[in-house]
Amino acid sequence: MRVLHRRVSNEGFISHKNVDSQQALMLKSAFEKEGVFTYLDVLDNSINGGGKSLTEHIKGQLNNCTDIIVLMSETTKYSWWVPFEIGMSAQIDMPTASFLKEDVDLPSYLSYWPRLKTTRDVATYVDVRKRTERILNKQYSNWDFSSISSRRKIETPIFYDKLKQELR
Repeated sequence: MRVLHRRVSNEGFISHKNVDSQQALMLKSAFEKEGVFTYLDVLDNSINGGGKSLTEHIKGQLNNCTDIIVLMSETTKYSWWVPFEIGMSAQIDMPTASFLKEDVDLPSYLSYWPRLKTTRDVATYVDVRKRTERILNKQYSNWDFSSISSRRKIETPIFYDKLKQELR
């Protein structure tokens, strides 16, 4: 999940409510098994404080990532940070997917994005993401994507369509 013309230190950002940390760790392991590094705040020892410093820290971590995975459970709807992280990523057309911890009704703003339900779906996500990138690199090899946003506007809908087809 690399994006052209951008150096990233993380590839995926796992957004979750703290009570779902065990499931988030399992999700992180599933992505890393597929060779994709993910950022998970519960493993970040540099977080200290709240307010503006925490907001800036989260924004910085999101800016270092190419994708966001939202771990959804019944408790997620009580989170303030998960919608903030989704909003930040949506502003820049960051590829987004929900991972459903359990059978949960998604808020309407999340219904557009692909839904992962098992760790096999994580492997599918990574595979489709890589294939989509290879196809676009070949088709648009002569284009100058100086703006990540312009590339994402082309790449993300294609990725979503392919992933949704394979997750059926």
